[in-house]
Amino acid sequence: MDDTISKVDNKYIDGVDAEISKDDDIVKNGEIVVTSVLDCGENEFLEGVKINLYKINGLSPVLITSKITDEEGKAVFSEVEEGCYRIIEIIDKRYFEKPKYINWNEIIIDSVNKSQKLIISNKIKRFVSQNKHKYCI
Repeated sequence: MDDTISKVDNKYIDGVDAEISKDDDIVKNGEIVVTSVLDCGENEFLEGVKINLYKINGLSPVLITSKITDEEGKAVFSEVEEGCYRIIEIIDKRYFEKPKYINWNEIIIDSVNKSQKLIISNKIKRFVSQNKHKYCI
């Protein structure tokens, strides 16, 4: 094996003449899949819920982007750079209890954890469910 060092796109690779493509940047980025459900016996997906993605930056999280859940209750954040993130669901607190994040609403994307999943469980407030909805009685 040749022990020479090749220079490729300002990176040194020991003994390998390889090209680094632009696709390698995509591999470095991660994905966060958030699923919002209504918890009332049978889990139903919540469509049309706003999910915010924040990058944790010291004491002040910075809003990166927002997504709206689809018919399967999913919001997919792709091309997420390595770092620590917080997911916050924006839901009408007049009708819903505080959301429960399973496992937790803070996620790390790094070389080991490229793809993360988070479930947000929502319950309708009791007074609302008794008066206006057939769910969760």
